[in-house]
Amino acid sequence: MLRILFTCLLLCPIARADEPKGPNDDVLEIAYEYEDGGHYKWKGSGVPEELRFGGEQILPKGDGTYCCGYTLAVVFKAAEQRGLLEKKTVDDVRKLHKMWYGDTDDSKETLVQHALKELKLGKSVEHEDAQPGDFVQFWRTNKSGHSVIFLEWIVDEGARIGVKYRSSQKSTDGIGDRIEYFSDVDNQDGKLDRKRFYIVRLNKPE
Repeated sequence: MLRILFTCLLLCPIARADEPKGPNDDVLEIAYEYEDGGHYKWKGSGVPEELRFGGEQILPKGDGTYCCGYTLAVVFKAAEQRGLLEKKTVDDVRKLHKMWYGDTDDSKETLVQHALKELKLGKSVEHEDAQPGDFVQFWRTNKSGHSVIFLEWIVDEGARIGVKYRSSQKSTDGIGDRIEYFSDVDNQDGKLDRKRFYIVRLNKPE
């Protein structure tokens, strides 16, 4: 037993406090604080808990969750923790909500990307620079869309053929991780439109 323990100490990687962290580690931590499932319901606020700011209710807790509600809850908590909302007003946060859901003319295509850029809370990210914890709005060739948290690319022979993400959707009856493929990939029945895949990263703490 001692020999096995000694071998493990020599060979097993040990996490170090000074190891570099990704730009979105806090976003991912928040994303996984919400348990899987919880019921998918495309109605109401769609958020997994009440969102409050400046002493006012922004959104009530939903009876279930859907994509925009779940990702808004995550970005809201992450932005608060980073101090990015300290100079924002209640009206600003209400605008964030509306743009995040695509309820304005300017935001209805890129949603999350437009919302963070418009309020100077984030910046656009190219596909090749995507990192776990970035926020994504994508569209499918069947005209449906989805708001998600990027986890990783699915890669085959060096080519990005799909994406693994975390969001709330019917297939997981609420919050969960899922994989989808791009429509131009053979033998995967993918529907993601590569040209309508918008990525944004929350700004660093001020």
